[in-house]
Amino acid sequence: MARPTPAPLPRGLGIEIDRSVRFTDEGHVLIGGTPPCALRLPATGVGSVIRGISGARPTDIDERILSRTLVETGLAHPRPAPVSLDERTRIVLIGRGDAIDPAALVTTLDLIAEHHPGARPVVVGATGIAARTARERGARTVDGPTGGPGALAAALAACDGEFLALLEAGSEPSPGWLENALGHFVDPDVAAVVPRTLAARRPLGPTGMTVAALHALRADRGADPAPVLPWGHGHRGRGRPSPPEEHGAADPLEPVRVLVARRAAVRVSSDAGELAGTDLVWRAAEEGWSVRYEPRSRVRLPMPDGIGSYLRSRFVQAAEGGTAARRYGRWATGPEMSPHGLAALLSAIGGRPVSGLVIGAAGVALTARGLVEKTGAPPIEAVRPAVVDLTRAVGSGVRAARTTWWPVLAGMVVAGAAAGEGGRRRRGLVRGALLAGSVLTVPHLASWRRRRGTAPVGPLGWTAVAVAGDAACALGTWWGVARSGSLAPLIPRVRSPLFSTSLESPQVGAGVEGSGAKPAWGSHVSES
Repeated sequence: MARPTPAPLPRGLGIEIDRSVRFTDEGHVLIGGTPPCALRLPATGVGSVIRGISGARPTDIDERILSRTLVETGLAHPRPAPVSLDERTRIVLIGRGDAIDPAALVTTLDLIAEHHPGARPVVVGATGIAARTARERGARTVDGPTGGPGALAAALAACDGEFLALLEAGSEPSPGWLENALGHFVDPDVAAVVPRTLAARRPLGPTGMTVAALHALRADRGADPAPVLPWGHGHRGRGRPSPPEEHGAADPLEPVRVLVARRAAVRVSSDAGELAGTDLVWRAAEEGWSVRYEPRSRVRLPMPDGIGSYLRSRFVQAAEGGTAARRYGRWATGPEMSPHGLAALLSAIGGRPVSGLVIGAAGVALTARGLVEKTGAPPIEAVRPAVVDLTRAVGSGVRAARTTWWPVLAGMVVAGAAAGEGGRRRRGLVRGALLAGSVLTVPHLASWRRRRGTAPVGPLGWTAVAVAGDAACALGTWWGVARSGSLAPLIPRVRSPLFSTSLESPQVGAGVEGSGAKPAWGSHVSES
């Protein structure tokens, strides 16, 4: 299927190849991405990609169109040069909760002054000592709510710059956080950039450190750049990228607490509640704008350190899922999975692991075949991304099971523990209990092991708090379903079609859809 030539990537934007991508067939085929795809390049395209990997920024029109194609297929990501703060950008601080803590405000304002001398931030909703503290440090104060949609609306109204850098009071921006984010706005299609959020380093006890670490695990999108998209929202190229994070634990409903935005491209919904920041960037994506996640832009944030606040935040955020699904007109907002991945997982959960393996293997074979078609990718190289895609799908399904269907899994564990002696029924209940217990606990034990040496508590304490958080999330999800009347959070999103399709990528030069002239060069994309 031919597609029109995309707009070239703007001058000044480089690219970086996605970490999952592999080069095969002497560099002529790129294969990887999420969902996996393969792209065959001509000789001139190979040279352009090599120069891009070396740090060169595309200059001629052919290279820039190829770069845009790589970005739209999910095989590469924009890598802009840092841009210094100027009069077009305003830094705005808002609070979280009922009031702004003066000490937290001092921390953020001092770091802004250190990284950006001469900048005059705006503080929304500061009163009393906090307002006086802000003015003493050269900041301007604006009346308004401390947080939520009202604070965001007040921030947008108070700033006359082209770009808005939004921070929470108490955040600790790292050197270069703003420069790396502003570089993306060289592309006029970019509406917002979401920086990477990490946990602020604070002296806490073992329990507080555990809770903060678990919360940070969900808030951190990881070390890889990616587009930020609502559920099931296709990127301009082809994809529905999975949540952009390396560890797979980031929560798509986690509030966006730090943001750099093009002021004219974003707007605030008054009914967005806890998800005001998330709603802002999702609406921009729905309207055709691009929203990027930039891991080189780093901001440390104070994380909840009390078990009660942690469980409450997990419940409240999960409860917003049904409302958000209804707002965006989604009928399914569960984990995105391939059909064979979903079938394999259901077979395994249903007590037929061998059938699940057979279904998964068949799906891997079909995906690999689709990647080989048109592009001529080596079959052995096509198997790896197909297996990775299946593994990610199963991992997403398991994560959804323990955070949505927690009561069911817990009931299976209890039923297995209470089963009587002997009989086939008891053996079935015990097997189900072992499987359910594994789903509830093994991912958290693995998470603790990855942090061995840095985890503040032992594996049992870590897992107990994490499982309690999953229970709160499940209860919040079901409460949100009952409150909104939408079953979307309970329904997985099945990626279709099962069989791969082959797309002819945009052609450079004469490569316009319907053109009879021979293009200057061409490439083929095969996607699952």
